[in-house]
Amino acid sequence: MLNIVLATTPVPKDIPLDLPLPEWLLVTILVISFLAHIVFVNLMLGGSLLTLWAEIKGLKDKDYDRFAYETAKTITVNKSLAVVLGVAPLLSINTLYSVYFYSANALTGLMWISVIPLVTIAFLLTYLHKYSWEKLAGNKALHIAIIAAAVLVFLFIPLIFLVNINLMLFPEKWGTVRGFLSALVLPNVFPRYLHFICASLGVTGLFIFWYTGRKNYPFESYYTHLTRYTIKRKRIH
Repeated sequence: MLNIVLATTPVPKDIPLDLPLPEWLLVTILVISFLAHIVFVNLMLGGSLLTLWAEIKGLKDKDYDRFAYETAKTITVNKSLAVVLGVAPLLSINTLYSVYFYSANALTGLMWISVIPLVTIAFLLTYLHKYSWEKLAGNKALHIAIIAAAVLVFLFIPLIFLVNINLMLFPEKWGTVRGFLSALVLPNVFPRYLHFICASLGVTGLFIFWYTGRKNYPFESYYTHLTRYTIKRKRIH
């Protein structure tokens, strides 16, 4: 059955090469490295969403503007860690599931290739937002628009990844898929995506709870009326 399905796909048969490591070890590396990677992806996306919300709220309350800035400073750090920790799971999945992974990539075509420029644009926007905070203090509309653009890109990139990974699970659909949009409507895509978004917000909430609650964090010197309890309670809810 698999041979019949593969006959109509961009990769007609498996690659006859031995694995560079035992399969159990590659699976272990994939699971552990992906868990480490996805935590920082969650923090990057959740931090961006939180920054956007806080900076908009900061138009009327300067404490929230300061909170947005403090959160924005963590985004670029978490972004760098997410990129570095993403190498191992990407290599592992390429090695373990070559036929499925490359078939899914080929079927989504240009949209999969667009991940590289989209990631580059999103990263540049986060750096621009972070380092233009004081220069654009008098033009908050433009400054908020920068982080809003970054958030939109950050929200779209995981959808591309989820479509491809989900497509790997349905080889029987490969013959009917005609690009990204048709793969987008396959089962499980949007439930997985919404789960990812909710997880990002949850993980970021826990991170902010810890980050602002550290004893050496100069909370009182940053905020005038917000308290540690207020910030923690808002992040929990």
